[in-house]
Amino acid sequence: MVLKERTEIDRPAAHVWHFVVTPELFLQWNDKVVDMEARGAFQLGQHFHTRYEMSRKQLQCWSQVTRLEEGHLLELQHGNCSGKGVHGDIKVIERITLEEKGGHTIVIKEVHMTDHGIPWFFIPLIWFINRFGKPVGK
Repeated sequence: MVLKERTEIDRPAAHVWHFVVTPELFLQWNDKVVDMEARGAFQLGQHFHTRYEMSRKQLQCWSQVTRLEEGHLLELQHGNCSGKGVHGDIKVIERITLEEKGGHTIVIKEVHMTDHGIPWFFIPLIWFINRFGKPVGK
């Protein structure tokens, strides 16, 4: 399953990048992340625990920075997740890409999930809610 969000921000990519690559600031805009062990700035290969809250359920995952392209791309891989009702084999790749166009930054966030244990008939509903259930703004 792939979930994708696109947001346009009226700031240059260099300004936005700081909010993507700094764990303490990452928590401020990523509304599903409750806590991260990471501090300072993400580093390629870095391992840490991430705690999420989704649908009023909390889960904790072991996370790693798997790709880091300065000013452009951050990719985190999450696995070994635990929590009530969580399928233990779930694997998640979270990719945040920045593109600058005329002083504006287009932020694309993709979440790829495998081995999630979600029944196949719920997947179209999840996609629909993610796509149309909330406004994507500037």
